[in-house]
Amino acid sequence: MIELALLLLLPVAMYLGWWFARSLEKRSVSKSRQLFSNQYFQGLNYLLNEQPDKAIQVFLELAEVNKDTVETHMALGSLFRRRGEVDRAIRFHQNIIAKPGLEPEQRTQALLELGEDYMRAGLLDRAERLFAELIETDSHTPSALRSLLDIYQQEKDWQKALEQAQRLEQVSGEHMGDVMAQFCCEMAEEAISANDEESARRQLKQARRHDPRCIRARFILAKAASQEGDTATALELYEEIAELDPDYIPEILEPYISLATRGGESARGRAMLDEWSGSYKGISLILKLTDFLAEEQGGAVAGRYLVETLTSKPSVKGLDHLIDLKAEGYLDAESSDDILKAVTTRLMSRQPDYRCRHCGFSGNSHHWQCPSCRKWSTTRKIQGVLGE
Repeated sequence: MIELALLLLLPVAMYLGWWFARSLEKRSVSKSRQLFSNQYFQGLNYLLNEQPDKAIQVFLELAEVNKDTVETHMALGSLFRRRGEVDRAIRFHQNIIAKPGLEPEQRTQALLELGEDYMRAGLLDRAERLFAELIETDSHTPSALRSLLDIYQQEKDWQKALEQAQRLEQVSGEHMGDVMAQFCCEMAEEAISANDEESARRQLKQARRHDPRCIRARFILAKAASQEGDTATALELYEEIAELDPDYIPEILEPYISLATRGGESARGRAMLDEWSGSYKGISLILKLTDFLAEEQGGAVAGRYLVETLTSKPSVKGLDHLIDLKAEGYLDAESSDDILKAVTTRLMSRQPDYRCRHCGFSGNSHHWQCPSCRKWSTTRKIQGVLGE
């Protein structure tokens, strides 16, 4: 934390040094020059000795708020906010705004900083009013819009968040479609909870208009179609999800297979599992295929398939399923123990033995000094399911 403060303060100190030097050139009194010089170097000395609080105090005493030093004061205020001293940051930025003779751009920047202070302090109503005023005067609109957008998300006011996202996209040209789709999905789920199906469908339609590839909207629509007994539509939506992003296959497996079975579409479901296995190799899909093989060709075939898969792709979940098949007698009695041993050995070989308690660095060798964070005596044996 001290290092961060030093990095932030050094540019401030350099700026103050330049400003003091320029100011001193305009002064003829050598005593004043000596005073400023001594105080400035005293502040630098505090910085170099890792005493940022004392350094800040010196710089504050030196720099009066005017149009030439306002940037320095704003930097110090921002530093206080980052350090968690939000009340002090607020006073800093309020003091800047109260000074006459500031350039319009400087005043606007100070107002933005004050708004950030309010947000950090949890005074969202004050921050909202401040950013709204800035937008109305067309000052730093993109920055103010982003801050307002953050506030409305914290408050879960999704309609206002949607409006701000639309304005931000118009002003900055930044693509906000995927974010706006999420806001529509939030409002759709609120409508579903209130039994307002018409509003929910309207919001979901809007979500897909903002983001044609919106996965979440398809999840909500698939669930609704399933509850209404529209099996064909629900299955199509789940299949769209798998095609758009195979990483969501584990999320749809259970509802998809259950729906296909209830709707007399088991063959379709089985065929889709085979198709998905070409693009997704996760263990959830493998276990589901194992269950299908057990039903179609028996536990022995399912066991052999799972063993072959786990040999190349070890998994704790897969091992647990393999043990169940062994307990049911579907694995060859003579080789089952060797198979389980081979799988566990391969699984354990991929796990680190030691982890640094300070930074999380892991490896298979003990180090008295962590190779990553350089701390001493912080490396210990990993404990837990795959450790001690």
